[in-house]
Formats: sequence, C-alpha cells, structure tokens
Amino acid sequence: MDACPVHARYKKLNHAKMLVAEANNVRHIVVLGGGTAGLLAALAIERHLPQIRVTVVRSSQLGIIGVGEGTVPSIVRFLHDYLGIDSKTFHQSVRPSLKLGLRFLWGKRSHFHYSFSPQFSAPVPGLPHAKGWYCNDDLAYADICSALMDEDKACLKRIDGRPRFVGPFAYHLENERLVGFLEALTDNARIEKIDDVVVRIKQREAGIESLELESGRSVRADLFVDCSGFRSELLGRSLRERFVDFSNTLLCDRAVAGGWPRTHETYKPYTTAETMRAGWCWQIEHDELINRGYVYSSRFIDDDEAEKEFREKCPRLTETRTIRFRTGVHERTWVKNVVALGNAAGFVEPLEATAIGMMCDGISLLVRALQSAHGRLLDIHRDNYNRYVWDSWQTVRDFLALHYKFNDRLNSPFWQAANEETTLGRAQHLVDYFRAGGPDFRFLDRELRTDMFTSEGYLAMLLGQGVAFNAPAEPLETERWKQFKMDLQRQASAGMDMHQCLSSLRMNGLTKSDMWFNPVYATPSPGSAIV
Repeated sequence: MDACPVHARYKKLNHAKMLVAEANNVRHIVVLGGGTAGLLAALAIERHLPQIRVTVVRSSQLGIIGVGEGTVPSIVRFLHDYLGIDSKTFHQSVRPSLKLGLRFLWGKRSHFHYSFSPQFSAPVPGLPHAKGWYCNDDLAYADICSALMDEDKACLKRIDGRPRFVGPFAYHLENERLVGFLEALTDNARIEKIDDVVVRIKQREAGIESLELESGRSVRADLFVDCSGFRSELLGRSLRERFVDFSNTLLCDRAVAGGWPRTHETYKPYTTAETMRAGWCWQIEHDELINRGYVYSSRFIDDDEAEKEFREKCPRLTETRTIRFRTGVHERTWVKNVVALGNAAGFVEPLEATAIGMMCDGISLLVRALQSAHGRLLDIHRDNYNRYVWDSWQTVRDFLALHYKFNDRLNSPFWQAANEETTLGRAQHLVDYFRAGGPDFRFLDRELRTDMFTSEGYLAMLLGQGVAFNAPAEPLETERWKQFKMDLQRQASAGMDMHQCLSSLRMNGLTKSDMWFNPVYATPSPGSAIV
C-alpha cells in the first residue's frame, strides 16, 4: 500500500527544516587575528560558551601596534569579572596604570577634566542646583575624582593603608604586554591556536567556507570572527561589506607615535589630550615609559611637518612611527557567518579611548546572542546586533564631533575647518538643550541612560570648552560651593600617588568593592577564574 502523499510531503519538509537548523548550529568558531580583539574574543567564547570549539588563526610574522592604550571604565569589570582574570596576576604581569579620566588642554581654559565620576550632574549638599551650575567660571575640584586628578593622586587612602577608590577608573595599557599576557592565557585554555598565513579564503552562499593556509591546511568553521585589524580580511575584503566613511565629521587620518623613558616626571592618573596645530596630541602614563602621539589631518599638514611639530612639543622623543588610518565603520559588522571586532569592524581616532570598550561590548553582545539562541545563528540576533553596534558607532562619532566643533584654542586652518565643517549629528539636540536650559540634563535622563558617555561626558565637553548657555538672572550661591571645593582639595591632597597605589594593587589585587563603581557587561558563567 502506498504511503500517504500528505504525510510524505510533511516528512520531507520537516527533514529540510532539520537540515537548516543543523546548518545554523555553531559548534566551531574560528577567530582570525591574534591581537587584543582576537584573544579577548577567544577567551570570552571559551569561558561563556564552553560547548563551542574555538580556534585562533594568526601569524607571528605580523607585528602588533605597540602603542600605549587608554581604556574606559568598563574594561575593569570585563577583564576581572566577565573573563574572570585574577586582578593581582593581571597587575603583576601587565602592569597597567590607573586612569581616572582625561585632562584636556583644549578650548579657552588652561585645562579641564572629564572624569569618569558624577562631576557636574550630581547635587551638592546644602545647595539647590546640580554642580554644573556652579562651574561656569572654574571647573577645578568639581568632584573628588577631578580633585584627585588636579592633585596628581590616583586614589584616596584607607585606614589600613590600602587604596580607597571613590569612583570609576580605567586602565592605561602597554599593548605588547597586554597581548603577551592574553596569549599566555589562551595557552592555558581549551583554545587551539594555529600560527600560519591565510593565502586564500573560500566562500559559499552562507558566508565563509574555509581559510586556506600557507601550510596547505584548510580551516573550516560555522562562525568566523574577523579580528584581522585594519585589513578586515573577511568582512571587508571577502564579503565586501560597505564601509561608511566618517571623514566628513572627523578630519584626522594619521598619527605619529613615540615616547621616552620615564625619569622624574610626575606619574599622572589620567590621559592628557592637548591641542596641536593640525589635530591633537595624547600623553599616556606607564611605569617606565611616557607614551605620546600626534593625531593629525594630512589635508592640513604632511608627515614631515607633523613629525617636526611633534618633536618640538616633545623634545625627549626617541624613535617614532607613522600610522595611517581611515575613520569609519562597516555598515554591518555581522554579515552571514562573519562577525568583525576591533579595527576590522571600524576605527575612530583614540580621542576618547573607545576602541577596547567597543571591542568588549561587541564580544559580550555576540556571546549573549549565541547564548540566547542556544548556539544557533539566527537572523533576528544578527539584525539586532548590527542595529545596536551601528547605533553605538554613531554615538561615538557624534560625541567626538563635540571636541572639534567648539575647540577655539588655536586659530590654525585645521581648527577653522573643524569649527566650521564639523556636523554634530544626533548630538546637536543635546547642544541645543544645553544652550537653552543650562547644565542640567535631568530631563534627558531616560535618553542618556543608554548612552555610553552619559550626561557627564556631554556636560564635561560643553562646560569645559566654554559653550555659552542661558544662565539665570539671579546670582548663584558661591560660598558653600567654595567650601565644598576646598574640602575636596584637602581630601585629594592626602590621597595616594600612582606609585603607592600600583604597589598595593600588585601586592593585593582589587577587591569586589574596588570594582563596584565600574559598569557591568554580564553575569559571568559559573566556573573558576582563568588565572
């Protein structure tokens, strides 16, 4: 007797659905690239998705960009909570310094701070308005972290002599030390590493099929994570995803980097950003090195002139090197079975040290997508990932635009163009609000709650650069404010300097309470720490 044709048809359809579901299951992930992005991604996948096999393909023939790197506060929780890296081991091996925020030599003021703590939005006991209202003339000592920065102190001191942290902090990292440490962690994890050169990339309808290596080996995977840096081998070169150029907003496209051995210089707990003729100059502090770099626009200065200006600013520079970059991001950073992270996804100049923060955010979001989809590749997660990441890149672009639109410290051709040509995008309405209503963003709390820079970042850049706002006619009370700042100065001056603070951290590590202030990425999966 013949089988029921309806039953046969449904059986055939169900078999097809099973094949599709099977094809979407992620059992093996290949990470292309062995720099910071690739190693962090591999460690995160291995820790949070232990059922998935992870392979890192990278070539030791390719060097790393060994510059000093600033970070944002979320890196602390990402490393020590999300990845479970023991903080004592990390501080002993990588030897990061602490970063309480940024000091800007920018605009009309001698300097101003963008600290990672509630510098301008928080209230002052005994005063009716938020602190931003009292800071128009003088921004110094607006909060305890800003006061510590003014006193060149890294933290307060507990009664037992250990560091007392009173707000979020980030790290200054030496890239080579960090990559070496992460490399050692992958050696101790269930992560396969292949040291080889990719000579050909095979594609199929669903994306990348395999990486063909110089040794003759072919590496296949269900999902590829592109951490190949500026080359963007998989997302950019192979899948040809459209790159959205940000150069109409952010004019800089080159950097010359260098430094010199530390001698008797004060060990500063912040990144310095200093206005230059055709861009700006960073300073990042390390134990044995002071790292500096000049980010500039080749439209307004050539490489030789930039080198000359850089050396005039920093006469102790030793060797330097020039780095060329394009600023922007691929329209989608997850295409088919490829997710790009780090510079392979996009790049903007390091004015707010967003690179590692964006990288870690992308990693945790990818992990969360695979967890919620039970290890499958689903279009809905891919689409939402792309929407979130694209929105984040636009936020970074528009926030950086604020730094260029209102900086009138120098009247050079570059800064004239930056003031006149820079568009603020979605940040424009925040500027309009500030000008009309002043430095009180409580009405915007709902909007800014999900903005990585929060109200503090926008208030710091607008107040710091002296953007005019509609002030009340009646004079604000000043005596209580002056007393408040004097109290903060007294507390900060008794704090621990960087050497003292780091010595304690390398001996004892961080406690849970030390990290409490810093943003959380996700609840770590069960299991012991990596180190």
